[in-house]
Amino acid sequence: MHAVILVGGKGSRLLPFTKYRPKPLMRLGRYSILEIILRRLRACGFERVTLCTAHLGEMIRAEFGDGRSLGLAIDYCTDDPPTGTAAPLLLVPDWDSPAVVMNGDVLTALDFAHFQQMHEQSGSVLSVAFQRREVPVELGVLQVGDRQVHAMWEKPSLAIDVCSGMYVADPSVRDYIPEGARVDMPDVIDALLKKSERVNAYGFREEWHDIGTPATYRNAEREFLANQDYYLFPREGVEPTVFDRANTAVRPLATGTNGRPQLSISLVQ
Repeated sequence: MHAVILVGGKGSRLLPFTKYRPKPLMRLGRYSILEIILRRLRACGFERVTLCTAHLGEMIRAEFGDGRSLGLAIDYCTDDPPTGTAAPLLLVPDWDSPAVVMNGDVLTALDFAHFQQMHEQSGSVLSVAFQRREVPVELGVLQVGDRQVHAMWEKPSLAIDVCSGMYVADPSVRDYIPEGARVDMPDVIDALLKKSERVNAYGFREEWHDIGTPATYRNAEREFLANQDYYLFPREGVEPTVFDRANTAVRPLATGTNGRPQLSISLVQ
């Protein structure tokens, strides 16, 4: 099995930690973030990993080389200057079967082998791993339509299905990535949906930490040090806790004052 890890970001939100070190090489105890990912992929049965590098990529190459010390075959492609989270997939060599594609700054106990298996059974070009999060709203929330109030909830929670930055992609996904442009994964998902292609959703409950700020970095470090084996090795004989059914009604309403879309998201029942 093959995985592609995007490790080219500058980690600007983690400055000054990332001034002289790429974010994937930041350490959680004795291991770097990237080494934890690589060790877990190997434990899940993956044999080949392509690292898409850019910022300080030479340090990543020096750290892992050909991957032999970890029981992996590691190869590299360089996206310099960086062109987003999807465009580097055009540079991946010898890619002819579904591969896990993921950001190199996450700490997770996701069962990557099960994720890939479910993708292959789905018949989709792309699968997206997500988690459901409940976001408390410390205000009264109205349901409004036709200038009338239809319902009100005092300080409810909103159910949000959050993209984890982990995917399984068929090589054909590259047909939706234009050359010579900056393209991120949301752009690819939009392009697939506009062509009526199915994008599979894989909801999981295992731990997942997006390491993007000093606070989330410290939390991930604390969680990893408390239970290293949980993140390094899949649990034998334990079925992944995947959502059997997950539906969140999300409707774009307008563009907010910050230029980002305002969404209508379902309340937790």
